[in-house]
Amino acid sequence: MSQTAPETVETLWEGAPTAVHTAACDAMDTALLRIECGFVRGFAGMQVIGNALDVSRDGKERVRAALESLGLHLPARRLVVSLTPADVKKDGSQLDLPVAVSLALLLAEGREPHVRPERWLFAAELGLGGELRPVRGVVSFALAALAAGLDGLVIAAENLSEVSVLAAVDGGRTKRMQVLGFESLKSVLAWLYEGDLDGAQSLKEPDFRRRPAAEGSDFPDFDDMILEPTLERAALVVAAGMHSILLRGAPGTGKSMFSARLASLLPRLGSQEHVEAMRIYSVAAERLPAGLLAGRPPFRAPHHQASAAAILGTPEHPGEIALAHGGILFLDELPEFRRDLLESLREPLETGEVRVSRSRRKVLWRARSILIAACNNCPCGWFGSVRKTCSCVYTRLLAYRQRLSGPILDRIDVHFNMPETSEATADLFLKLHDPARSEGRTHRLAAAVASARAYGAARNEAVGARYNRDLTAEHLVSVSGLSPSRFETLVNESFPKSASRRSVIRSLRVARTLADLDGEAAIRSADLGLSWSWTAEGAARSRGETIGN
Repeated sequence: MSQTAPETVETLWEGAPTAVHTAACDAMDTALLRIECGFVRGFAGMQVIGNALDVSRDGKERVRAALESLGLHLPARRLVVSLTPADVKKDGSQLDLPVAVSLALLLAEGREPHVRPERWLFAAELGLGGELRPVRGVVSFALAALAAGLDGLVIAAENLSEVSVLAAVDGGRTKRMQVLGFESLKSVLAWLYEGDLDGAQSLKEPDFRRRPAAEGSDFPDFDDMILEPTLERAALVVAAGMHSILLRGAPGTGKSMFSARLASLLPRLGSQEHVEAMRIYSVAAERLPAGLLAGRPPFRAPHHQASAAAILGTPEHPGEIALAHGGILFLDELPEFRRDLLESLREPLETGEVRVSRSRRKVLWRARSILIAACNNCPCGWFGSVRKTCSCVYTRLLAYRQRLSGPILDRIDVHFNMPETSEATADLFLKLHDPARSEGRTHRLAAAVASARAYGAARNEAVGARYNRDLTAEHLVSVSGLSPSRFETLVNESFPKSASRRSVIRSLRVARTLADLDGEAAIRSADLGLSWSWTAEGAARSRGETIGN
C-alpha cells in the first residue's frame, strides 16, 4: 500500500503571504499589528482571523468594493486575512487600507513594488469607491511607527494636520520618518508600485498664525465680566498653580460664567501635555479640535446626569476627565452628581491618572486637569444670600451638604465663596457698557499667570514638579523660601490643630502660588492666612456653617 506524502506549507498556500503593518490603540498604549493575506484550499470567500471585532471584520467588504472599483477582482478562491498578534483585540476601521494593500500585493503576481511595504505603517478607512477617510488614533500610530523604527506612515490626507502638529511639538522625532497622506487607494498603489507622489501630501510644519479661531476665540474671556478683587486673585491662583477650586454661592453670582472664562488665562500646553492630550483625543475622534491642535488647553463640562463610564472612561474610550487632560474639567451643580461617581474621583484628583479595570482588561488614561466645581449653598440656593431668604428646612439643608464627603472636599485646593453684590441691576449694566472698564483685563491676567509660572519654574524643576499643585510634602519646606524653624513657626500659627494633613499640604501649595504671583521668594504669613481661609473648613466658617454638618 502506498503512503500519501504529508502536505507541506507550500502546497497548502497557493501563494506566499504578503505582510504589512498597522496599529491598534489600547488606551494610552499602542500595539503594532502585522497583516498577512494568502490563498488556501477550501470554499471561496474571505475569512478574517485574529480577534477582530465587528468594525474591523466588516472592513473586508469595504476592501473588496474598493479593489473592484480599481479593476482588481478577487478570484473565486478561499482567502485568509491574518491579524497578529492574535491575542490583541482589533477594533477600528484603520485596518481597511493595510488589508487592501496586502491583497493588492498578493494579486500583483510577483511584480516588485517600488518601496518596501513591510517598512511602512498603513492606517486609513476605505470608501466603497476607494476613497481614504480619516481614522481615530493616528497620533498614537505615528509614535508606534517611530518606536518600531519603520520608514514611514501612510494615512488619509485629512489626518495629516494632527501628525504635523505632533512633529512640531515632540522635539523633531517624528520628522525622522516620512509621513504621506493620500486621498484614494489608487494613489497609494501608484506610489507603491511606481513611486508616483503626485497624489500624496507630505508632512508640513503647522502655521498657527493662520488659526485665529484657535488662538483666542475658543473660550470667552474676562473682558466682559465684572471681577471682584478677591475673585480676580482666585482666578490667578488657580491658573498659575493649576489648583482645583470649588465655587459656592447664590444663583446669579457668576459661578458658571467665571468657570467658562478661566481657560482664557491658561498658557499653551507644554510639549509632553500636548502630545498626551492629542493621543487621548485621537482615540476618541477622527479629527482633533482646531484649538487643541494649536495647543489650547481643553475645556470639558459634562452634565451632572452623566454616567460613571462617561466621566471616568472605559477601556475603549476616554472619559471626560481624560479628555480634559492639560486643561479644565468643569463640574457644575457638583452635589447633583451621583455620590459613588464623586467618590471615584478621589484617586484621579491625587494621581492624575484613571485606571479602568474590567475582568480581562485593565487600562490607564492620563487625567491631569484642573477641577473646577460649582454649587449652591443649599437646595433652594439662597442660604446666606443678602437678596433672598433661604426656605430650606434644616434636615434638607444637612442632607444637601452631606452629598459632598469630607475626603472629596479635602482634595480640592481652593474653596471660594462667591461674593454677592447688592448693586442695582441698572448700575451693573452701566459698568458692563463702559468700554474702558475692563479692556485688556484678560491679557493682563494671562501675563500675570505666565510671570508667576516662570518665577517658580526653575525651583519646581529642581524638585521634579511641573506646577505648584505637584509639589510633594517632602519638598514644601525647601520650596517655601523659609528656614525650617521659621517654617514650623508659621505653620503652627496659621493652621488649627483640627486641620487634616492633606488640607495643610494643599494650603501650603496655594500659599506658594500666592507668593509667586507677587514675585516673593518666601511664603508670607498673609499667604498662609488667605490659603487657609480657602480650605473647606475656612470657607465653611465664612459662610456661617457649623463645622462637621
